[in-house]
Amino acid sequence: MDIRQWVIDLRRDFHQHPELPEQEFRTAAKVEEILNSLGIATRRAYNTGVVGLLEGTAPGKTIALRADMDALQLEERTQASYASCTAGVMHACGHDAHTAALLGAARLLAAQRDEFPGRVAFVFQPAEELGTGAAGMLREGALTGVDAIIGQHVFSAIPVGMVATAPGPVLAGSDRFKATLRGKGGHGAMPHGAVDSIAPACQAVLALPSAVTKEFDARERLVVTVGQIHGGSRANIVAGETWFDGTARFFEPHLGPAIEAKMRRVIEGAAATFGATSEFEYATTVPPTVNDPALTELVRSVAADLLGAGALLPLEPVMGSEDFSYFAQAVPGVFVGIGAGNPQRGLTHPNHHPEFDIDEGCLDVMTRLFVGFARAYLAR
Repeated sequence: MDIRQWVIDLRRDFHQHPELPEQEFRTAAKVEEILNSLGIATRRAYNTGVVGLLEGTAPGKTIALRADMDALQLEERTQASYASCTAGVMHACGHDAHTAALLGAARLLAAQRDEFPGRVAFVFQPAEELGTGAAGMLREGALTGVDAIIGQHVFSAIPVGMVATAPGPVLAGSDRFKATLRGKGGHGAMPHGAVDSIAPACQAVLALPSAVTKEFDARERLVVTVGQIHGGSRANIVAGETWFDGTARFFEPHLGPAIEAKMRRVIEGAAATFGATSEFEYATTVPPTVNDPALTELVRSVAADLLGAGALLPLEPVMGSEDFSYFAQAVPGVFVGIGAGNPQRGLTHPNHHPEFDIDEGCLDVMTRLFVGFARAYLAR
């Protein structure tokens, strides 16, 4: 069978059977079955995570190729013949494509194992959408002995046949926060006998996005977003407790602690103004994804050889985040955007949209780029 069709069929199978983060049981089993059939030894890392290891002909470096496997809690509306068979779960971010393309690369590299030194590690990661999978796999030694890693991600905003990457920060870090304002409940007719928690919470919500970001150089590129707020129980009761939460996104790793300190000051100040108290929780979800310059140049060289120099685009930094960043902190890494959009076929819906789908021509690009990059890296 032509490997391109084999990868397409795999992708459609994964698309029909999506699994939520940390529940990728069928996907992981199928990945293991295929890798083992190719003579590639496998082991589990972080429950449903799978690592396959392919030995070359001689000692050398180890390059890791990574794909994520999980789907989203979303009802599919594509009407595709291979649409999700699982109600309320959909591969709306392209992880089915990533997994299929990496299996295609494993099949090609397994057939070429006598032609290169070193080792290739195939890293199939769970729970990217939760931001927990990469860190979990690292804790269980998924990158032990690995010298570098590459990850690819399909984007409908990039035309099919194009490849986008850039050195330095390309995806934002994402920190989560939650603020709880506590006052004293009471009757709505007698607010002077109570301490309202909604008023300071609202003041903080309005102040945070501008008060925090205005204290940084505008070139630092950061954004604070409050996603939800909850307080009170009924119209005539002064709310004794109100909470809200959200995210802070930024590209420079050192900004996280500074953002936390400034947010804490704003929230405590709002609470004090109204005689309330506050509690503030702040935690890193994923750090920024920072591409190694040398690996980025190697990717661009390989992509130009495979597709032509006209297929290369700069990957403009975006505020979205990816837990591939944990892998790229552990070893030098490069993250590549793969064109999957095709306006002529109506394939323009963004990732995480219920009508998201890809031009499957991107699968061959991903497969060949995985193989070409691995061979080029190990030959250095």
